[in-house]
This record gives sequence, C-alpha cells and structure tokens, in this order.
Amino acid sequence: MGLFGKKKPKSFLGVDIGASSIKIVEFESKKGRATLLTYGYAELPSMEAGDTMFEDPKATGALVARVWKEAGCKSTSAMAALPTSNVFSTILSIPEVKDKKLRQAAVDAEVEKLTPLPLSEMITQTTFLDGKKEKKGKKGEPKTKQKTFRALVTGSAKTFIQKYIEIFKVAKLSLQAIDTESLALIRALIGKDKGAIMILDIGSKRTNIMIVEKGVPFVSRSINIGGNTVTQQLVQAMKVPEAEAERIKRDLGMAASTASGLAGGLPKVLEPIMQPLVNEIRYAFQLYAGMELAEVKEVEKIIVTGGSSHLPRVPEYLAETLNMNVYRGDPWARVVYPAELAAVLEEIGPRMSVAIGLAMREME
Repeated sequence: MGLFGKKKPKSFLGVDIGASSIKIVEFESKKGRATLLTYGYAELPSMEAGDTMFEDPKATGALVARVWKEAGCKSTSAMAALPTSNVFSTILSIPEVKDKKLRQAAVDAEVEKLTPLPLSEMITQTTFLDGKKEKKGKKGEPKTKQKTFRALVTGSAKTFIQKYIEIFKVAKLSLQAIDTESLALIRALIGKDKGAIMILDIGSKRTNIMIVEKGVPFVSRSINIGGNTVTQQLVQAMKVPEAEAERIKRDLGMAASTASGLAGGLPKVLEPIMQPLVNEIRYAFQLYAGMELAEVKEVEKIIVTGGSSHLPRVPEYLAETLNMNVYRGDPWARVVYPAELAAVLEEIGPRMSVAIGLAMREME
C-alpha cells in the first residue's frame, strides 16, 4: 500500500525525513528475508528542526545525499514516508459494486465529503480490505441482503508531495514510492500479527498514536508532544544551555528508580509530558472502541518506538498507569544483520523504525 509506486529495485532503500533528523536504511532480499546492507542518519539541532525540512527542499535534498553517500549506499531507488500530521486517512464501508471504476467512484464520492481539500488537490490511495460482507441492520431490525466492502483511503496534498519529489530530485535519488509513516511502522513492528495493537511513536517534536487491527491503521493521531518538550523544561528549570539539557535528559535513566514516587519509577521531570500523553492514549482507545467498522474493539498491547522512546521508564510508567502490556519495539526483529552490530543497532533501533519499514515495503 502506498500513494504511488514503480517497478521493484534490486535493493531496497528506506529514507525517513523527520522533524529533526534524516534516517536511511538499505536492505537486500536473501531467501525472502530483509538483510541489512548499510544504514545512516543525521541529527539536526532542535533550533533547526521542524517544518524547515520541507520548507527548503534543496537543503534537505543535499542532506539526504550526504547521508546516502556517507552510509555507502548503492541503491538509488528510494521509498519515503509522509508524516502522519500531513496525511488524511479514513476507513469506509461501501456497497458492493462489481465494476472497478464504479466502485472507485463510490469511494471518491464518500471521501470528497471528508477530506480537508478538494480531491483534485490531493493524491489518494484506496485499498480494499476484505471481501463481501452482509450489512448488519440496527438492533431489533432485520439484516439486509446488501453486501459491502471496507476500504482504507489515505492521501495528502499534491503541494506537499511535490516537496518530496523536489527533495529526492536534488538528492539524485529515484523516488520509487511514497508511503505513510503508519504503514511503515506496521511493517517494521507488527508484521503479520492480527491483533489490535497500539503503536506509540514518540519523536522529538510530535508523538503519533496509531491503533492497528489486522495490519490496518484504524486510528491515527498526531499530537504536539515530544522529547524536545523535556529538553526545554530542563533548560528553563536548570538554566543550562540546550546541549547540556540534552545530555542531562539522556542521563536520566541512570537516576530513574521507584524512589521518584511515580508509576513505573518515572523520573519526575517526565511527568508533564506523560500525563497529557496518557490522556491522548485513553481518548484513542475510546475512538477505536466506538468504531463501527472495527472488529476487535479492545487494544491488547502498546508498542513504543521513535527517537524519544529511549526516555527512561516510559514503558513501565505506561504499563502501570494503563494496566496493560507495553513494550519497546524492535524493528530489527525480522532483519538479518551481522552479530557484531547487535549492540549498536539495538540502541538506534527506535529512531530507525520508519526507515526500516520503508525499506521492507517492496519486499512484501
């Protein structure tokens, strides 16, 4: 599933352009398994981070090219992902129509009512999720004989997608496909698990909350909470430079313990970021439970990922507060790589999740 695509390359390059970093992963397929060829990433100071990555395609394209070269990549065919905050996504139920053109027209007619922009200003992708189903009547009413299809529709503004095209043109890479962060994370962290799972992607500036059922994103939300929030709190509270605050933040895990008095031993400095995040998680649970087209209704576990998921005691805090299983995701779990890289890859894994999922895209 992706917004557009071309012929499969020989090796697979995933490029994740984030708010404060660029990550690249290159795989090849050996006996049907993703095998790591190389990887690379570049971090930007938080003062340079944000929308500037897309406001200046030339500078971003040059940075992508630099990371690609320094990593020793070979493939020039790249997969990229649209950030969740710039993606429209919905799941529709439409009556069965045998003619494909008429079926797509029915989808477009429904989507037109929901999109923030006219369809003529967007690029959308429709994926039909399942076969024919009888449409159930309301309680006390007889079932109708009408059969329906569920369709996942994703899309983004043409103007925003054009920025990606410009970035990769400057980088001299062939943009093989544009996907979404949600679908990339599903590939990297969930695979073929058919349960109802939440992915919590904690970045530097934003956190993406997604609930996946049978490999399909039913709930996708993006909120302005991230690791930089903690950094700025340390800057203000301790009157230290930003670089020093970043170091202190990374050292929090050394001091984190149950002595903090918070659930899971969460350091107190993280409480202001975690309390609103828990509220958003609970709201996402409510949204999912109320979705008519969802089948499972109850989330069974949470997978935490993203560059700021290394913040200490976050899984433990969420597990105790929400009374459910919470894990840090391992995007390398289905990847073959040299044993001597295990320690390094484990450390950087959370920040590479989207890039890994993108590199896996054409191997499905």
